[in-house]
Amino acid sequence: MFNLKLAFRRRLLAAVGAFAALLMANVVPAAVENIVAEAEFVAPVTIVENNALQFGLLDVNMANLETIVIGTDDAVTDAGSNVLGGSQAAADLTVTATTGHTITILVDTVVSGSGYALATFLCSYDGGADTACDGGGYTVTSVASAIIEVGATMTGDGTSTVGAANGSFNLTINYQ
Repeated sequence: MFNLKLAFRRRLLAAVGAFAALLMANVVPAAVENIVAEAEFVAPVTIVENNALQFGLLDVNMANLETIVIGTDDAVTDAGSNVLGGSQAAADLTVTATTGHTITILVDTVVSGSGYALATFLCSYDGGADTACDGGGYTVTSVASAIIEVGATMTGDGTSTVGAANGSFNLTINYQ
């Protein structure tokens, strides 16, 4: 006696096997590429203020648009004879960074004091040339730990009063 169920099972298995063989024949082996992930770790940049930007003792009658410039070399240019004494000096900071990398130095977030505006910031990094470091900042390559000097121009607005008039600015240094 012929078993109909067994014959159907055999034909079904043969059909599934033939379909599987057909699928396997059209599969192309996959290509594998080992990709290397590269990273270099650098120490965080640190900045330590050794000396603030100092304009000294100034005449309270500093007129509108009179200027005082403190250079990165501590040289003082006083367009209106407003400096009466005290200490005048560029800001002096120690920057620590990983050697051989590029950094960007930027002065921003400038807050002027009562009676004057701060502008035109120049920086000298590791004894280099004076370079504008406000606006877009400037880039230093092959850096190492070094001293940065920051000078600026103070312009009177004719509204100064007796007493301290402290302004401020941020010095930001980033790896690129």
